[in-house]
Amino acid sequence: MLILDFDGTLTDAEKEGAPFRAGYLGDIAVLTGTSIEDVEAMAQTFEAEVAADPDRYGWMFHGRIVAPASVDPYLRIMPVARKIFDATGTFQSEADRTHLLDGILYKYNYTKTTMAFREGAAQMVAALEGTATHVVTNSHTEPVKAKIATLDTQYGHCAWLAERVHGRAQKYILDMDYDALPEAMSVPNLDRPIYLRRRHYFEVLDALRKEEGAAWSDVLVVGDIFELDLSLPLHMGARVGLVVNPFTPKYERDFLASHDRGTLIESLAEVPALLG
Repeated sequence: MLILDFDGTLTDAEKEGAPFRAGYLGDIAVLTGTSIEDVEAMAQTFEAEVAADPDRYGWMFHGRIVAPASVDPYLRIMPVARKIFDATGTFQSEADRTHLLDGILYKYNYTKTTMAFREGAAQMVAALEGTATHVVTNSHTEPVKAKIATLDTQYGHCAWLAERVHGRAQKYILDMDYDALPEAMSVPNLDRPIYLRRRHYFEVLDALRKEEGAAWSDVLVVGDIFELDLSLPLHMGARVGLVVNPFTPKYERDFLASHDRGTLIESLAEVPALLG
């Protein structure tokens, strides 16, 4: 059976998130009294710093990093915005920053995102029709179904996947008391741990596996962020495929390239053959 992530895996997060990033930085320029040109220049500098230090920067959940910050525009903007506030001496209260950045600005600018599928997404979905394939995503179910319906309208043979979408997987939520899973794993060239006690995500995957009558060794999980999508199923014995892009951390590439149950996926056209 095949488990697909959605955003960043079937979609092009950079294209979809470009209006989000532009709107977010525009708002920061207004809030800090800084020109948009200066904010853009700072953002480019700070984005490079974030990408160069995956040990330090990431998606924080209750004080723990649960995914690297460099992989898509939505995760990158958080540490970058904080660095801009530091550089401009504005919004020094962390509580105010969190409310503003993670709440107001994120939700407001997320509505500006566009729809952009990765090249070959429709052809891949069509080729998978009739297989035991499911989508497991952090996004809400209905918006993902709507995107798949659009893909079907444009190309056909994709509608079947909409009924196999399982949203709000909460892959980022840790339950550190859930001792049925080990606390963490380590990856070469990453000094911080990768946490595995993602209880809700595990329960979603395990329920689907049992529904399909599959052993973990029969499961292939495909996603674009190893830490978020693939680390847990890899620990459980599944095969995993990492859909790479220019922002994929090198340590993720290197680790999966050397793992006997890992595959680097450069093109979605490669996915159907991995089920063989």
